[in-house]
Amino acid sequence: MASRTRLATRNVIATLIVSILIFPLQFINRYYMVRYLGVTYLGITSLYSNILSVLSLADLGIGTAIIFMMYRPLAENNRRKITILMRYYRTIYRIIAIIIFMLGIFVVPFFKIFLHSSINYPHVYIIFFVYLMGTVTSYLFSYNQSLLYADQQNRIYSWINLVVCYVMMIIQIVTVKLFKGPILYAILYVFTSFVTNLFVSLYVNRRYKLDYKKYREKLSYEELKELFSNVVGNMFLRMSGVIVTGTDSMLLSAFTNVVQVGFYANYLTITNVIQQLMTKVIGASTGSIGNYSIEQDSSEAEKLFYKLQFLNFIILNFACLSIMFLSRDVITIWLGGKYVLPRLDIFLITLSFYFMNYRMLGWNFVAVYGLAKYMKLFSVNEVIINFVASFVFLKFMHLGIAGVVLGTICSTILTVGWQDPYIIFHYGFKAKVLPYFKQYLVCLFAFFLEILILFIFDRTINTTISNTYTHFLMCFFEIIITGILMIVIVFHRTNEFKFMLGLINKIVKRI
Repeated sequence: MASRTRLATRNVIATLIVSILIFPLQFINRYYMVRYLGVTYLGITSLYSNILSVLSLADLGIGTAIIFMMYRPLAENNRRKITILMRYYRTIYRIIAIIIFMLGIFVVPFFKIFLHSSINYPHVYIIFFVYLMGTVTSYLFSYNQSLLYADQQNRIYSWINLVVCYVMMIIQIVTVKLFKGPILYAILYVFTSFVTNLFVSLYVNRRYKLDYKKYREKLSYEELKELFSNVVGNMFLRMSGVIVTGTDSMLLSAFTNVVQVGFYANYLTITNVIQQLMTKVIGASTGSIGNYSIEQDSSEAEKLFYKLQFLNFIILNFACLSIMFLSRDVITIWLGGKYVLPRLDIFLITLSFYFMNYRMLGWNFVAVYGLAKYMKLFSVNEVIINFVASFVFLKFMHLGIAGVVLGTICSTILTVGWQDPYIIFHYGFKAKVLPYFKQYLVCLFAFFLEILILFIFDRTINTTISNTYTHFLMCFFEIIITGILMIVIVFHRTNEFKFMLGLINKIVKRI
């Protein structure tokens, strides 16, 4: 247990540090891109990235399914089975790379529809080919990441990625200032992930010594059936998220205007950054969960779930309070006061973020236990309810942004909000789900109470403080104080709280 906890802690800390250090690179990259290559180049490359991200849905959740099948062989140190799985994974990803390349070539004739007059930008087709090859080549080695994640060594990938990103960024800055060449800049930008995966592959091959020539057996029919079932389930989970997000934007644009979409997108930028950070931190525990599920019985795994769920709630709690009470100041400083949304819209965005991400840990357990095969119908229901609810709120109640967010809240509460934990407890832990919902309501009560307290505080300081920066700092410290006190008062007697104190103590000692 100590080893698993230590590895999980190291992975979380490494992921958090690397995520914070890599985040500024997005802004640095855009700054030099616009300054030396122009806004048109930024728009073209952003379009190419979006096109290729859609084409990359060809992955269909295969990576998650393969990782799930690696936990037991790793726990048993079964090199033969690990090698066989990795060979399958390598072959599948090579096929995916070919599919993405063919789809990328297929969309080239339609560029005039997307680019309009920008089609005359120098080397526009060559730049797309560079981006396409960057995506394709990333699949040739990225499968090696899965072995690190399954073996609780994902921090290795994080550190390698950090070093490569900074080195490549320095080279990009030097070359773009000297040559101002869009093609060279594109090559250095898109092949950063390729270089990272190449170094990761060298590390994996050296550490695990996988002999693909020695073990050439095939998976059994039962194993292939299990793999296919989980791939299909992960596909539905992944596509439902893309469809829900896309539907929201299209409906909002259709029933209001694109200006409202832009206003909403500003807040989504903030929430997406927070969500990405949370996903990486919580996701760092996936390998630990997988090993725990193999070595311990379901009751012990259930206890681990509650402990990690409490950690998820603490992070989510501070994130949501920040969205609710700090986003207005952030938008004002960043873009200007005219882009700030009404309080009701911000509250609903915060609530939607809470409901969607409270179940974030559940996604890891679904992957670890191979439960995605039970999620297909629920994912479809989420898409349908989201579309219908948003349509009603927009078409007949004219609620605008609030209507779109309410549609997402309704679809989450009525479908995956209760179905995810039911599947995890029923099929994974073989236990009753009622204690989970009791804890869920306690956490929700504490969250609403915090909002009420902070709302009163915010109304008070609004009458005395006009400076945005001062207001931001005061709200920030009030969120920290209120959040900590509420967690201590409400949860101080629980085993989860004691677990959290022990985890903090271990981290402090290591520092």
